[in-house]
Amino acid sequence: MTRLVAFDVDSTLLAVESLDFAIEMTRGSDGAEKVRAITDAGMSGAMGLRASIAARLDIARFERGSVARAAVALKAYATPGMAELLAALRAQGDRVIAVSGGFGDLVRLALRDLGFADSAIFANRFLWDGGRISGFDTANPLSDNGGKAEVLSQLRNAFKPDSVVMVGDGITDLEAVESGAADRFVGFGGVARRTAVEDRAREYAASINELSRLLLA
Repeated sequence: MTRLVAFDVDSTLLAVESLDFAIEMTRGSDGAEKVRAITDAGMSGAMGLRASIAARLDIARFERGSVARAAVALKAYATPGMAELLAALRAQGDRVIAVSGGFGDLVRLALRDLGFADSAIFANRFLWDGGRISGFDTANPLSDNGGKAEVLSQLRNAFKPDSVVMVGDGITDLEAVESGAADRFVGFGGVARRTAVEDRAREYAASINELSRLLLA
């Protein structure tokens, strides 16, 4: 059986929220609590994803150098045990991809270290005005709720897997199975536990060991 196993990135493959991490690294602790509240609202479904991204970028005011420095720093934040799980999935023949509501410019280096080719990374894109970020690509489906479901539907049509599995911590991950784009959803609370997701997920892993048991069984 050929499976397509899609992993969320922030608070799943990585032990941080990459955009929030980059904002705090760039701006210091000033506003960090506000940024976390915006992120939590988006991940729990209390705020739309696109609104959450826009609000955080308004605080960020990134330049190219700050994004590059954060991307390098994020290489140290892979979720413990995740590299081993990914290797085991690939060894048994699963096609493993990363599908993120975060930004490729921030997470790509860390994901390469976890064995993801660029072609297996699906993420949002910054828009640049010279050396500063002017916004983000709202034509990218991952910039809004329902985007992960849309991407998985496209990949199902392209690769024809026998089944599609989505793994993640947030509402946008859960949407993939509730829309029918994924056949199975495994909620992951090893980094951040979101009640709205845990209550609705048929399968939930509170640790990397539980996640490995559910995916490799």
